[in-house]
Amino acid sequence: MIENMLAAMRKHAYSWVIRILLGLLAAVFCFWGFGAGMFNQVRPVATVNHQQILPDQVDRQAEQMRAQMQQMYGENAGLLLKGVNLRQQALERLIDQQLIDAEARRIGLRVDNAELEESIALIPAFQVDGHFDFDRYERVLRASNLQPADFEAQQRAGLLGEMLQKMVYDGVQVSDAEARRDYDLQNEVITLAYFEVPYDKFAAAIHPTPQQIEQYYKDHAEDFREPDKIKIEYIYYDPMKLAASVPVREVDIQDYYGDNQKTLFTHPEEVRVRHILIAAGKDATPAEHAAAKRKAEKLLDEIRHGADFAKLARADSDDPGSKDNGGDLGFFPRGQMIKPFEDAAFALKPGQTVMVQSPFGYHLIQLEARKPAHMETLAEARPAIVAALKQKSGSEIARKALDQDLSAALSGKSLYQLANARGLSAVGTPFFAVDAPPSGLNKEPALIREVAKMQKGDLRAVNGSNGPYLVDLLDRDPSHIPPLKEIQERVTDAYIRETAAVQAEAMARKLARQIHSVDDLKRVAAQNGFEVYTTPPFQRSTGSVPGIGDFREVTDAAGVLAKVPGVLDRPMQREDSSYLFAVVSRTFPSDSDWEAAAPEFKKQLLEARREQAWSSFLDNLKRHAEIAIDTNQLGGTGSSAM
Repeated sequence: MIENMLAAMRKHAYSWVIRILLGLLAAVFCFWGFGAGMFNQVRPVATVNHQQILPDQVDRQAEQMRAQMQQMYGENAGLLLKGVNLRQQALERLIDQQLIDAEARRIGLRVDNAELEESIALIPAFQVDGHFDFDRYERVLRASNLQPADFEAQQRAGLLGEMLQKMVYDGVQVSDAEARRDYDLQNEVITLAYFEVPYDKFAAAIHPTPQQIEQYYKDHAEDFREPDKIKIEYIYYDPMKLAASVPVREVDIQDYYGDNQKTLFTHPEEVRVRHILIAAGKDATPAEHAAAKRKAEKLLDEIRHGADFAKLARADSDDPGSKDNGGDLGFFPRGQMIKPFEDAAFALKPGQTVMVQSPFGYHLIQLEARKPAHMETLAEARPAIVAALKQKSGSEIARKALDQDLSAALSGKSLYQLANARGLSAVGTPFFAVDAPPSGLNKEPALIREVAKMQKGDLRAVNGSNGPYLVDLLDRDPSHIPPLKEIQERVTDAYIRETAAVQAEAMARKLARQIHSVDDLKRVAAQNGFEVYTTPPFQRSTGSVPGIGDFREVTDAAGVLAKVPGVLDRPMQREDSSYLFAVVSRTFPSDSDWEAAAPEFKKQLLEARREQAWSSFLDNLKRHAEIAIDTNQLGGTGSSAM
């Protein structure tokens, strides 16, 4: 039995466990320091129903999450983690885990030893040639700063959570009638006709007096309030910079490679393509499909006669996500694109172009390059491994350095002196609002929110997304309303715009009383010099009106209109202009559409409902739990309770 084997082998591995324990204790001393000559006891980051979550648990969880992101997204992981407070996310996950574990045990769920053993043996990271290997197991855990007993407890808790989640999932079902109703609502297609009564039609004729401006300023003073602003100095303890001169041991590189060979350094076959989409979705008419196909065939002929694919993509593609890049989609493996597109892309040779139809329309696909499935050699993986190991050691150096510098700064040393001594930079900012941070901090929203809670003269260590900061809040400019003479032009513009919007709405209401049909809408618009626009058919569930943008008030009203064609009986306001709408058509998917889509739609709907139920279940556990968080240890300045 694996659990018995693990327990026995831990007895013989006790020496390295003790070394890790001593190392963790040393790290605790270094991080929390001795302050004014005495050891500060480690404080919990949070308590959940009186159960503590300690800083090292949060750190380990954060590192595991970082490793997962790197495994999933490779070199793009850093970009995705920008501005993310990983320790906060890690704490939230740990809180969820504690609540799930407690609830599972409360209702009598348990994981027996055989289940635990099987789950550990099946983890690829612990296997050699497809079989569990204790040496690999020990080495992987050591690299993650985990003791086997702690890992096994985590694994048991994870299995308990899966059992509890399955119970919640099993309680959620979706009937055929519910699925059809949701499908109809999501795929209902409408066509609108409308005209706009713009506010700026009236603005030029509005000339407010000084008395009107003064009164408007008094009545709307809060609209002109300046936000609270702060001015800070800070040092960013960049882990990579601090670890730049730290040597990386060859044995550590080899161990890292061996532990992650089958995960981080094994890559499936990938292709890089450009594509042009000529849109013709499932709601397109046969004529629209035919026109789209003719256009795609024409472009394909041009490409085969030497036309520049990228140039055509920028000019003609209906894919907004890639057209500006000349249709370049970058490298991707199988499983990321819809099947017709993927099958065509992987069948091409470099330089070849093909046309293929998908539910979105007609795609022209040109293969740029192909990467075969491969496992990186140690030499190929070395730069990434060195960077990962330096990031890890740099994070440890950064914590120790910050702790020392915080004490020195509290004793009177300037941040510039401290930064220079470590080869770092101290940065001073002008006054800025929380929602408009200066360059260098604009990708650290969580850090900025925590710094904004500080008071003038506060000096604190604050965690950023990729390393810690030492921040000195130099000054604060409290929120205030500027005197009228300083913002005269702003107040005047606001008065004119609001007055014009009122006049536009009044005119729209007057015109609405004359409109009882689509023909009336067109007639009234022409009589008053307004142009009528007719949208293409679009899905009402998007909440967005073609040609205008997000306008859910309109799409909701169109969905409940009793008779179609028909008109919405009142003007709708958006960005100070008024609009009058008629619903030209409203159709639901056909029975044949539903029959074709039903299996996949019901599956997706059930998954979505189950995720919603699980999320609600967790929210309910939190509402009934006693949770306290020390936000100081997440970059905050105090404690909070949930």
